[in-house]
Amino acid sequence: MSTARGYLAMTRAEIRLFRREPLSVVFVFAFPLMMMVLLAAVFGNQQSDATSVQNGMLVWRGVTPANYYTAASVAVIVAALGLMTLPISLAGYRERGILRRFHASSVPASTLVSAQLTLALMAFVAGTAVMAIVAHLAYQAMLPQDVLGVVVALLAGTAAFGAIGLLLATVIRTSRAALGIGLLLFFMLWLISGTAPPRAVLPAGLRDVGGVLPLAHLVTAVQDPWFGFGWSATDLAVLGAYAVAAGIPALWLFRWE
Repeated sequence: MSTARGYLAMTRAEIRLFRREPLSVVFVFAFPLMMMVLLAAVFGNQQSDATSVQNGMLVWRGVTPANYYTAASVAVIVAALGLMTLPISLAGYRERGILRRFHASSVPASTLVSAQLTLALMAFVAGTAVMAIVAHLAYQAMLPQDVLGVVVALLAGTAAFGAIGLLLATVIRTSRAALGIGLLLFFMLWLISGTAPPRAVLPAGLRDVGGVLPLAHLVTAVQDPWFGFGWSATDLAVLGAYAVAAGIPALWLFRWE
């Protein structure tokens, strides 16, 4: 019972701290929404674009650009939480000695990580709802055709990027370094994973590199059920592999000091 109370108290505290951090709010909510609106406005919502092919790939995966970017931008929310919010928060806690005090108070690491993941889940649920509603009202973009499939994809993405964020937090010692590295990784993934220009229009080398990154797999895993294409078992499996590959060393290397 005390563990449950500790988890709830930690989660409430994390939510309050998240609301007070402008950078986290901007990159989790404002940036994906702004880019979705901008890119959808630039590329339009013409049905004729749905069959456009380049480099042997459907540029917009068989849907209109507005639909493509609505679903892709939801994946950006998860990436921002994993690459920026989580490592910056935990590195800041360690830098200020908060993790050491947690450890001295016998707060389990699982409670802290669970509270962070709960915050991530709440954030992407809220962000997905806002993204879908705004896109539907502004561009008549389709709402998710398979809500369960989208939820499963987002959970898999949260596990993968949560593990990556935790791994970053174990090796980065300060919040300033976490901010710099997180920004670099975030924009690198954003540019070549199909969330800025579609991967079909990228040069072959960037297209191949982008195709193995976790954000590219999350984009496809979210888009497929969103568009009614079914579940992407391969992409879900790859996200699971990322979660295991990053999560095991992260838990092994995690230090309170």
